[in-house]
Amino acid sequence: MHRKLSRIFYEVRDPVLGWDDIGGYAEVKETLKEMVCLPLKKRAEILRHNLGIPAGVMLWGPLGTGITMLAEACAKEAGVTFVYISGQEMLGKGAELVEAFDCAIHEAPCVLFISDCEWLAPRAGCDYEWSPGNLRAVPPTFADKDLTRLFIEQIDRINQVPGVALLGSCYRIDTVDQAVIKEKKRFNRKVFVNPPTADDRLGMLDIYMNRMPNLAAGIDRRRLADAAEGYVGWDIESLCKRATINAIKADAAMVSEAHFRQALKEVRQFLTPDMTARYYAIRETDCPHHYEF
Repeated sequence: MHRKLSRIFYEVRDPVLGWDDIGGYAEVKETLKEMVCLPLKKRAEILRHNLGIPAGVMLWGPLGTGITMLAEACAKEAGVTFVYISGQEMLGKGAELVEAFDCAIHEAPCVLFISDCEWLAPRAGCDYEWSPGNLRAVPPTFADKDLTRLFIEQIDRINQVPGVALLGSCYRIDTVDQAVIKEKKRFNRKVFVNPPTADDRLGMLDIYMNRMPNLAAGIDRRRLADAAEGYVGWDIESLCKRATINAIKADAAMVSEAHFRQALKEVRQFLTPDMTARYYAIRETDCPHHYEF
């Protein structure tokens, strides 16, 4: 029987979300299919070709872009169990962390996804500013050295287990302890989940707008996506909700493009221009070979 704790330190579940439930990020999805799903589905063939299996894959990028959903979609694509560990919730809970890794070993084959790795293994002395004075989304607290050491020990232990695909996430790759992402036997592969482009935002809009029961015909979704610069997934969701509220307040039977245009003025984007620029600067200076199979 799959077990779920009463408090969400970690959970084990059969994956439900697939690629079509996630808007945009076509290239990211293809990369994950290769780095995560292919080794789970065709491990023997990869080893026969002496290609090598990625030890761990670190997804990094802005909050609100669906990284956890992408990890779950990997499990569904591969047809395996999804084990999720919340890095935030694991602070101060060493015994529960070990228990979660035990559970992943028991569930193999599975995808083991650990969110917020910068909380569990912060890089000492790193600069969290996007630009002078902008500290948006900086974690408020971090693991102590003992928990970080235990986390690394568990990563080393799990990578001895065939059939466990190790995934992690962080909001900036330069804020994670180098012992976690530089060692070949740990997170030796990276996937950049970039700030949403206009195409990505269009995909997100399609997800949420297709669920709206009273949407007016002829709305130019591409124009809305272009205008939503700096929006992440949860901003797109808020945009659709705000447009609906605007229609209800106006006693309109249908949600029109005008209601969306009004909502664009009311929903503040999560990503500021300096954050977007910094993300691409970090990616540009990061070691390129970690982004290839």
